[in-house]
Amino acid sequence: MKTKSITKLLSVALLGLGLAACGNKGKGGTKSPEEAKASKEAVLNPELASKAAKEDFEKAAKSYQAAKKDGSLTPGECDAQSTKWMEVYKKHGKQMAVAYFNAAAIWEECGDIEKAEKMYLQMTKEVPEYDMSYNNLGVIYWNRAQEEKALSYFKKAVEVNPRTNAPRNNLAAALRDRYSKSPAQKDFEAAEGHIQRVLAVDSSNRVAYENLARLYYDRGRLKDRSYLVLANLVVTQGIKVLKEAGLQSSDLYNLKGLLLMEEDNQVEALKAFKKAVEVDANHADANLNMALLAIRFRDFDNGEKSLKIAARDRRHSKNVETYLGLGVAQRGLRKYADAEKSFHKAEKIEPKDPRPLFNLGILYHEHLASQDDLDLEGIKKHYTTAKDYFQKFVQKAGSNKKYAESVADAKNRIAQIEESFRTWKEMAELERKAKELEELQRKQEEEEKKRLLDAEKRALEAAKRAEEAARKQAEEAAKKDKEGGGKGDDKKK
Repeated sequence: MKTKSITKLLSVALLGLGLAACGNKGKGGTKSPEEAKASKEAVLNPELASKAAKEDFEKAAKSYQAAKKDGSLTPGECDAQSTKWMEVYKKHGKQMAVAYFNAAAIWEECGDIEKAEKMYLQMTKEVPEYDMSYNNLGVIYWNRAQEEKALSYFKKAVEVNPRTNAPRNNLAAALRDRYSKSPAQKDFEAAEGHIQRVLAVDSSNRVAYENLARLYYDRGRLKDRSYLVLANLVVTQGIKVLKEAGLQSSDLYNLKGLLLMEEDNQVEALKAFKKAVEVDANHADANLNMALLAIRFRDFDNGEKSLKIAARDRRHSKNVETYLGLGVAQRGLRKYADAEKSFHKAEKIEPKDPRPLFNLGILYHEHLASQDDLDLEGIKKHYTTAKDYFQKFVQKAGSNKKYAESVADAKNRIAQIEESFRTWKEMAELERKAKELEELQRKQEEEEKKRLLDAEKRALEAAKRAEEAARKQAEEAAKKDKEGGGKGDDKKK
């Protein structure tokens, strides 16, 4: 169960610039020392820009808002709006650095990250003191998994503007992320220092609370569990402070859930993850964490929905846990084809992880092979596939203690499958012999029946012959009697 790292700050800055600020007297005239100072400071604080510059900024902002009225920008509008912002910058110079930034941010919003990147890079050359161009470059590189390059740009943003908050928060998050992978004390101290500096000037800074809570949580689970208590205090304080300011943080609720998981309080943890998702329905980490817990409670439907949301996040789309969980949820919902695809996706993401193989074995052994419409040959086919997956799992897991229980289970299942095949073979042999005996008995019965019929036939024929002989004998006797009686009459005469 992971947590988010870098806050995305890739948006057009639409500032409410007051028009009563100190302005330029005369078009194109020489600036007074005060005006020159205001123009220089306006690079980081456009509130100090000239009246004309702010008026042109507001016109560009209204044009942008009108173009965005339908919710998005067309390719043509992207080009037109970026051009408008660049015209404001070219007309008024560095005091309208924010307009240059917006011209680049437009392309980010429109999905052309490469064009935005080129503009930000050029801006660092033309207006090197503008911190947000470095910040957004850092975010771009972070999203490309170029963490060290991103870290260097966040550092540069803080160097050029020590008073900046957003880049400092991102710098702290990048250091915290590096610490979570390899807990070096210097990274922990640096991250903690940057966060505390932000909170010193902005006591209700949501991102700073999130970063500090995550930093302490990571230290607590990696080094010193007493820091889990500190993490919990920061989460509690952060939620309270933000609530007073009318704000909420999905990150803090997600961390609250993780801390409850450390206490093995799964029921309350699930509530915290759900609250995080209520605040931000697309919060990838909270959705992932909530889904994995939901699956434990056999709530496969919500588990699948939440994991699909998590999978839209760049990090979780490459996270083996996402697709293992999704496969388990889909398997529980009897979406067997989808489950198999998810397990294969997990296998592709992390080829060295043996768990997808084990889950594929379970899919074939317990689920596909037990479908009602299968005949014995179909069951045998699925059992053979299951056995193959279990054998591959055992081989890949090796002697890794983490998988010892599952390896024992897999071996037991292999033995069960082999026993099933032996039983089926024996049953087939018994059936074959039974059929042979049945056939032999049938033949014997038929032969006996034939013998009896033949004997009966012979007896009938013998009886018939005897009857015929008796009849003939009787006829002959009668004839003789008749003949004998006739001769006697002749003598009397």
